[in-house]
Amino acid sequence: MAKVNLHTVAAHAGVSTATVSKVVNGVRQGISAETVTRVQEAVRVLGYRPNRTARELRTLQRSIIGMTIVDPSPMFLADPFTTHVAAGLSNRLSEKGFGLLVHGVKPKQINDSFLVRETVVDAICLMLSGSAASRRSTIQLFADLGQPILVFQDKPSIEAADVCYVNQDDAGGADALARHVLRRNPASTLIVIPKIFWPAIEARLDAIWQRFKQAGRPARILRCDENNREAIARAITDNIDRHGLPEAVMGGNDRIAAIALRLLTAQGVKVPEQVAVTGFNAFEPYSQDHVTLTTARSPAFELGQLGAELLLTRLRAGTFESLEYTLPVSLVEGTSA
Repeated sequence: MAKVNLHTVAAHAGVSTATVSKVVNGVRQGISAETVTRVQEAVRVLGYRPNRTARELRTLQRSIIGMTIVDPSPMFLADPFTTHVAAGLSNRLSEKGFGLLVHGVKPKQINDSFLVRETVVDAICLMLSGSAASRRSTIQLFADLGQPILVFQDKPSIEAADVCYVNQDDAGGADALARHVLRRNPASTLIVIPKIFWPAIEARLDAIWQRFKQAGRPARILRCDENNREAIARAITDNIDRHGLPEAVMGGNDRIAAIALRLLTAQGVKVPEQVAVTGFNAFEPYSQDHVTLTTARSPAFELGQLGAELLLTRLRAGTFESLEYTLPVSLVEGTSA
């Protein structure tokens, strides 16, 4: 027999999971007596048993923050941006006596994921891939659980009082890179980005595209499997074979840019004389044949630290002070562009 959870009770009673959570936790404000009775009856009929008593659930601080990363790749923790955010988050939480529970989830498994089914954390952080509609649906799903939600790298998309968004200025960093490359007035530019739809990557792409459009310079977009070095190199090589050597290659992140730089130099292409190359993130310096990578410095670790501070303040004060926070991204002028 399937385990009875908040979703089961909510469906039986015809209410949201947030309402069920409030009723079983002893919260009655804003909930009609009829709804309370209906939820309690569903709890009785289905035999639902919360992990702790209502009083404990209201007063107990577990000192654990959950982090759900929605990523179709099983190697989600190998992504440098994700690890930097998680490290900043975990370190700051640890200083305050909190632990971090990281949970990777594939897009089609969100509804049945652990942090949706079980009430084991004080608050939840989200880092989401996928379309705008799917991300909005996921944020709403977690918001309905009645816990504080902090979303990394996305824009406000739902009306919920207990959700906060923390971003870096991806568009600003990408625009600075585009303006830097456009000083060369390139006849052709190849923009290489991951196949997986990340809102931050799309923000970078849109900023570059708009700047090139404004300048009247052509550019083409190539999506690749960023988790496979051979696939990235093969995609770039095939694109060059079909369309010719571009005068600039702009990578959606440093991993892509580094592979492009290595590939071009191995083929005898002079960087930056023949082709300019840029990346994004600057987590560690990268050079190839004494050419240093031009990139944008991502404050991913600081994003994690800020997220931790905002959650800890929320748990003390009961509300988030602001809906959205954004950290700046700075240009790193190497010699590759």
